[in-house]
Amino acid sequence: MAGSLSIIVIIIVVVSVPSQPVCSQSCVESVCNFHLVIRRTKTMTHTRNVNGRRDTNSVLLRDDGRLELFSSLGNPAHPGKENVNGTLVPMEEVITTDGVQRNVITVNDMFPGPTVEVMEGAQVVVTVVNKLMSEATSIHWHGMHMRGMPYMDGVAYVTQCPIMPRESFVYRFRAEPSGTHWYHSHLSNQKEDGLFGALIVHKAKSPVMPSVPVMLQDWYHIEATPYWISNSFSLENGGDGEYLLGAYERGFSQDGVKISSREYNSGLINGRGRFDNNKAPLSTFLVSSGGHVNFRLIHVGMDYPYRFSVDQHELTVTASDGFDMVPRSVQSVILYPGESYDVRVNGTLPPDLYWVRAETLRTGHCTKCYPYNEVNLIPDGIIQEVRAILAYEGATQDRDPTTLKRDCNQEIPCYVFNCPFAGYAQHTHTRCVSAADSQALPSETAGEHKTVTDNDAEESYIAEDPDILEIFMNFNFAIGSSVNGRRFIGPTAPLHQKAANATVPCDEEQCLRSGCRCTHIIDIPYNKMVQLVMFNTMAPLSQTHHSVHIHGHAFQVVAMGYPSYNRSTGRYLEPNPDITCKNDLCTDATWRDGPPSLNMFNPPMKDTVLVPANGYTVVRFRSDNPGHWFMHCHNDQHMNEGMALVLREAADRHPSPPGGFPRCGDFTWSSEEYQGAVEGNGSPQVQTAGLGLKVVILFTMGGLVFIAAEY
Repeated sequence: MAGSLSIIVIIIVVVSVPSQPVCSQSCVESVCNFHLVIRRTKTMTHTRNVNGRRDTNSVLLRDDGRLELFSSLGNPAHPGKENVNGTLVPMEEVITTDGVQRNVITVNDMFPGPTVEVMEGAQVVVTVVNKLMSEATSIHWHGMHMRGMPYMDGVAYVTQCPIMPRESFVYRFRAEPSGTHWYHSHLSNQKEDGLFGALIVHKAKSPVMPSVPVMLQDWYHIEATPYWISNSFSLENGGDGEYLLGAYERGFSQDGVKISSREYNSGLINGRGRFDNNKAPLSTFLVSSGGHVNFRLIHVGMDYPYRFSVDQHELTVTASDGFDMVPRSVQSVILYPGESYDVRVNGTLPPDLYWVRAETLRTGHCTKCYPYNEVNLIPDGIIQEVRAILAYEGATQDRDPTTLKRDCNQEIPCYVFNCPFAGYAQHTHTRCVSAADSQALPSETAGEHKTVTDNDAEESYIAEDPDILEIFMNFNFAIGSSVNGRRFIGPTAPLHQKAANATVPCDEEQCLRSGCRCTHIIDIPYNKMVQLVMFNTMAPLSQTHHSVHIHGHAFQVVAMGYPSYNRSTGRYLEPNPDITCKNDLCTDATWRDGPPSLNMFNPPMKDTVLVPANGYTVVRFRSDNPGHWFMHCHNDQHMNEGMALVLREAADRHPSPPGGFPRCGDFTWSSEEYQGAVEGNGSPQVQTAGLGLKVVILFTMGGLVFIAAEY
């Protein structure tokens, strides 16, 4: 393997000026070391070195798109400061986002964070240094399976203690599977402020092809923490809803389903976009005439889905969540938060500049919003999109493109991949291709992943088969963001510590009857064929599509069921009838007339999948990776409001954590223990609820208690 690695040349980014380069840290060795420093900064500022000191100034965006410095010379804190007003600065030296100043989180002073590129099978060693002033953090390696070491999964209070300010933590894991993946914070809402980056794992036995990470995100001018304080849907103390839209202001997709309750500000592609049609710089990607560019699309955002396209160009979808699939040519691809798709764009058109677009699915707003099968949707002409530029080599780049989207007509309709609904309205001449209808390449079901299905039978469901563990999961808003009527309360210590009182037990009777708030954990035996039936129904006052991510596994998508629609308008009519509820909240369900036909002929592999509103998605995986695996809606708002759970897989086979692995949790001691300590009577032992430490009193002096802690 070492010999093959030595001849590899990795071309990371094909980006031209003006652009937002996605910087890369690449490694082709068997052991790869990376150093990621997490800190906060402010967008639309510029820092330069003046006589050995850092001089930081605000940046203004000119009407022509150029950037100039701005300084408040009257500030008494900076007497004698040089007048830099009007000084032009290169756009490559400024984190511009959409041209509006706000605080963000950076990784190695970059936004987005640097792309980490390694070879399949490499041991990846990442030292994360927390330079945030007052926030803990953790990093999840989205798409990595962490076999044999679930403690590296990076979910604070589930698999590890958070990394406190001024601390560092070394993640060490095997890079598998190959493909397009990413990393992001998995504590609170830091991803919304910028703590993310791409993670690319190249196949060990294949040539490394040039590719471009393309990270899509919805972007907001209010920081994540103030937003969550005001969120009226919060799991704990609901706020005043200052940044939420009223029912009649919210955007709806063409099927009559709400997109989001949150007000849309703008979007970014690789950290760049424009707010209110300003002239902020955009990301630019190069393609040669007769050549092609491979885009690694990743939705790193919070809430709004995006439909990605390149004016006048076809997209060939070649992989999903890192897994190769039979190529499919379409005009656009829809991505929900957490999903990734690889697409190829051929440079077959006249050399020019072409718009790259990522549009939300908004069609209009409702004048009658409830119930959802009677929504009256009014198109309002509001377009929510973020753009970048595809530039052919040789084309003049000192201007914006003037191109238009391809016309969709009856003779030549347009095709959209990964729709959350069965089809568009007839008059749009747009056809949907479900992700469930794609096929994995045969190589993707070989080796490790062959354990997911033991044969390629057209239908492989036997209700009484002891090898199959089928679980129904309702992702809906019956009691707020929840799964089977349970809103997730996170533990106060990592689950492997088994700390007393670290979790909130689920009262099964109450959860089934009226819903509950608890630490929702589902036990999965070892080496079962786990079949998850994820559905989304029985919430008459609120409904939306969800993208669900499972840590520690990839899975096969073996079925997807949609509700019924008006074929002319595309509007939702009735829920899919295949699933029947056993109680009012639908916290317990089963198949109405037996399961549907399951696709077992090279079904697509994913780790994040869409669950349609009023429909369902069925996935399968083999429970051969012991650990605590977080499972959640990848819409940040829904996850933080409680739409999550933990799969406790093969509880009797969990590996031991590394030596010296950090411990944390609640602390308590009794009045008697305190009194004995301050009076120096003996050496009482104190047991912490989460740490599992014995605290031995050494002596007291001046009212202070000096202690030594022993594990």
